[in-house]
Amino acid sequence: MRFNALNQLSLRCRYEQFIPGALHADGRRYLPQIVVTPLAAGPNTAPSTRLWLVDRHHRADPTMAGQNVIVRLLCALSVIQLQTSPFRAGFAPPPNVAPETPLSEPIVYGRVADVLTWEVQREHLPFETLYTELVISLSDEATIGLRTTLSAPRIADLIGCERLMTGHWIEARRSRIDILMMEADTVTA
Repeated sequence: MRFNALNQLSLRCRYEQFIPGALHADGRRYLPQIVVTPLAAGPNTAPSTRLWLVDRHHRADPTMAGQNVIVRLLCALSVIQLQTSPFRAGFAPPPNVAPETPLSEPIVYGRVADVLTWEVQREHLPFETLYTELVISLSDEATIGLRTTLSAPRIADLIGCERLMTGHWIEARRSRIDILMMEADTVTA
């Protein structure tokens, strides 16, 4: 999977666990999963927060488990909306998920650091569709990507404004989180 602003994404994590995919009846393995603890991932990320991620693109090196790493993450298929004050930044469990449970679809709070793509279509369907790619800042040290397509009678009613801009505070829910890259954290290693 490609993301044009890959070099703008960076999230320090403790790589807790590599879980190889379960063996399929035909002898192939399902996709591996990893568990990471985000570090400096925004003031609203509890220190005990762990993310449970499917390694769809085989970017996680199993031999790096137990180390601090830098991951470049992309939230996909998200539902997004503007935040209202007080603004939050970080990862939080969705309702009805215990805080100590590794999160596979966390709520992501952050500030739009860059709007890479904003394409609203009105002419092909009887409702608006939006394709957008964003860079989201969780803290001074943590940024993640977001790519999604939304559809609604009016996109502005769905997200709370006509167009997201740098500096807007957003909330993303029901995101599939893809690992685009993982590398050793040489600063803390």
